[in-house]
Amino acid sequence: MKKKIFLNGRFLTQPITGVQRTAHELIKALDKLIEECVIDKSSFEFILIAPKGELMSLQLNHIRLVQKGFLKGNLWEQFELPIYTLNYLLISMGYVSCLIKRKQIIIMHDAGTFSHPHFFKSTFRAWYKFAISILTKVSLHIITVSEFSKKELIKHTKIKENKVTVIYNAPDHIKHYTEPDDEFKDKIKQMQPYFLGVSSLHPHKNFEVLSKASVSADLAEYKIAIAGGANSRSFQTVVLDKSVVMLGYVSNQQLKYLYSHASLFIFPSLFEGFGIPPLEAMILGCPVLSSNATALPEILGDACEYFDPLNVDDLVSKMEGLVKNKTRLDELQQNGYERAALYNWKKSAACLLELIKKFGA
Repeated sequence: MKKKIFLNGRFLTQPITGVQRTAHELIKALDKLIEECVIDKSSFEFILIAPKGELMSLQLNHIRLVQKGFLKGNLWEQFELPIYTLNYLLISMGYVSCLIKRKQIIIMHDAGTFSHPHFFKSTFRAWYKFAISILTKVSLHIITVSEFSKKELIKHTKIKENKVTVIYNAPDHIKHYTEPDDEFKDKIKQMQPYFLGVSSLHPHKNFEVLSKASVSADLAEYKIAIAGGANSRSFQTVVLDKSVVMLGYVSNQQLKYLYSHASLFIFPSLFEGFGIPPLEAMILGCPVLSSNATALPEILGDACEYFDPLNVDDLVSKMEGLVKNKTRLDELQQNGYERAALYNWKKSAACLLELIKKFGA
């Protein structure tokens, strides 16, 4: 008899940031494992369940998408989702899920609302801390995306170590996108040479230090370009120098082109549970200069240059030094290729499958 496994599809109603990227790519990788017969179709049936309404596109061949219910957002997740998945294992990939559902596995990407509460709106912070504290107790198992995040979750929620499994994110999705249109390519060619930053404009992404460094650095020929939109979780406003080129939201095709043509990728974040963008840059051959905070040294290893994200002078010094040292840039590029190759979504999906087999009975 087939075991039904439900996948929480609420993420399909949300814009793609790192959390939603994980959900998209893991589910596509699970779908591929079914196609390759790694997952026995006679033993498991995967169902992606989402609320009714407009959804982000997700091309699947073997995992069925169903839309159920009348409610939206958190109300749908808390009150309708547990009814539709009653007695079945539910996999949720977006930090929180229905609080009364015990037979579920949840991906919690970091413990930022506990460790860095000042970066979040009070209502958002209170809800996430409350929900995470409950879910770490009632759920069958928790997945997180780095050893650093595992330690943070254990520290702040007192969850038992054997109840948390680390499954890494990956960057290999970025390689599969085609090129953007000629208009965008011409725009970027006129902007070269440039340093690139990629993320939402949440204050903890720390683009203000990059903005200050761009003013102080003796690098007049280089522009600073940032790709990413605003973030509603924060009450703080990010103020950047007018010299910074704000590209706003870009498509996957445009992002791939930006990485591929940047002189240097700079990631100044103050905390990360994982950090997908630096690995995306690495896999496309762009040298990386990264913050040395939180999970980033664990994920990036020796494949990048590091700086103190609270020290503008340190960032300026590293920026100026790297652009004058082609040998080091070439070394970072090669090390980046090798580091990024350690992570892939198929490997991550295989790890998730083992937990599904363990808890899906």
